[in-house]
Amino acid sequence: MKTFYRWVVGMYFFASCSLVLAQATPPDIVLLPTSPTSADHLKLSLKDNTCRAGFKGESQRVGMSQNVITVSMGVPVLAIQPGLCPLVPREEINIGQLPAGSYTLAVNYSVSAGAAPVAMYPSISFTVTDARANKAAPYVRLDYSGHWWDPNDSGWGLFIWQDARSPTDSLLAAWFTYAADGKPNWYVFQPAWQTSTATQTAPLANSTRLPGATSPPPTAGTPNAVGTASLDFTNFGTADEGKITYTFTGGQTLTRTIQRFRP
Repeated sequence: MKTFYRWVVGMYFFASCSLVLAQATPPDIVLLPTSPTSADHLKLSLKDNTCRAGFKGESQRVGMSQNVITVSMGVPVLAIQPGLCPLVPREEINIGQLPAGSYTLAVNYSVSAGAAPVAMYPSISFTVTDARANKAAPYVRLDYSGHWWDPNDSGWGLFIWQDARSPTDSLLAAWFTYAADGKPNWYVFQPAWQTSTATQTAPLANSTRLPGATSPPPTAGTPNAVGTASLDFTNFGTADEGKITYTFTGGQTLTRTIQRFRP
């Protein structure tokens, strides 16, 4: 009886996937972004069949050999849930960040444990372009985007966004800390790169908003320059350490050693 059940499930899912394969035109399966660069984190968005058949075990396994990427969806099990699924159910699978080049991607599943994989989408070709192909000096080789903190000062932190697609690796830093009255406070600065590992000194800005009927109030305040700040990742030997140097107007210059936050 179990063997017959597995055969029915396998044939049911094979028929479902064969139908999807025959109609495999966007938006059945889409690579996001559709024109990826080496600065992008790729995702595979595909129509989710879990309303007709689910997968047991790990439903998303991604492997790569040379320039061939394989996504394995696991072993299907019958899991019909009428009325519980959205009109167009989808699933997003993280592929990751890839260097420039040409790639082939295949999506498959297994009828049963240990069985040869069955192709859902056997061959999807795409190209990743080089986001850094036309970089001007200074050439920033590492990506410092992320959440940074000072382990010696809980509640203090820095968010860094670095746009590797910009010819100058445009950078925005948002610093959250506490004001002299103990209330949370935010500062932002947008320094240009001076070398490949250190930025120039940039204005440190702070803005406020008056209380209003809505939250946040509809009218933003004017940012006020309250000092200067710069970032330096030189001579740390890793992309996970650096320092921030800042000066408030009329005050002393301070330097903090910072680390990339790892959960």
